[in-house]
Amino acid sequence: MNSIRLNYLSTGNRHKETLLFVHGAGGNANQFQIQQDFFSDRYQVVSLSLRGHGDSPKPSPNTTDQYTLDLFAADIIQLIKDLDLSSIHFVGNSAGGVLGFLVVSQMHERFASLTTFGTTGQMKFPKFMAPVFRGFDDFMLRYFKNWYLNLMASQTAMNESAKEICFQMFVKATLAIPHFRYNLVNYDFTGLIAQSTVPYTLIRCEFDKGINGMLDSTLNAMRKNKLAKVIELEGVGHVANLDNPETFNNCLNDVLNNINR
Repeated sequence: MNSIRLNYLSTGNRHKETLLFVHGAGGNANQFQIQQDFFSDRYQVVSLSLRGHGDSPKPSPNTTDQYTLDLFAADIIQLIKDLDLSSIHFVGNSAGGVLGFLVVSQMHERFASLTTFGTTGQMKFPKFMAPVFRGFDDFMLRYFKNWYLNLMASQTAMNESAKEICFQMFVKATLAIPHFRYNLVNYDFTGLIAQSTVPYTLIRCEFDKGINGMLDSTLNAMRKNKLAKVIELEGVGHVANLDNPETFNNCLNDVLNNINR
């Protein structure tokens, strides 16, 4: 596998534990700027932009088979090795959390915890729907780009400032979004969740109705793992850290403080 050198932001003390933030489809490292500022006095904080997102390069050729979950995970693993990160707390939003299942399972010895929000461990759309979704995205982004990205932002975030941040991130990921979403139609990491030896926390966000409606199999898997727990976070939606940064930061801080207790 040929990995891509990812753009990233690193702040804080490199001799402390690492907080690694990973966004979902359409996002980038800028999503976690407030978390960079909040946690940098206690952790080394790294936020990255996935291939084709933010200031990370697009693969060549820019085709769907260059945006598989395995390739995204390989990029993240290479960055972890390049930066020699250890004692990592992986925090993933949406598809970033899905990638967390893969990355942590492949190098669990480097991780202190995994936390996801806006993430389900299993997506069960029929696989034949993947090209249909990709074709629709391609069409809308070709002919109605700004309207479609604004619609996506309005469905992702809850307040105007968060919607604007999402829109600007989506603009930079236009060529990646259809390919990434194609590879998110059908997956199953519930087996990994049930067996993981790394403490796992699912932050369930009150108004993230789409994801919350698909969590049954994930929750069943978590019940089989004594290291897995669910935290309820009120008043926020899919991008909780943008919807209400203070509430999210306090929640994540509590999660991190209670790891291994």
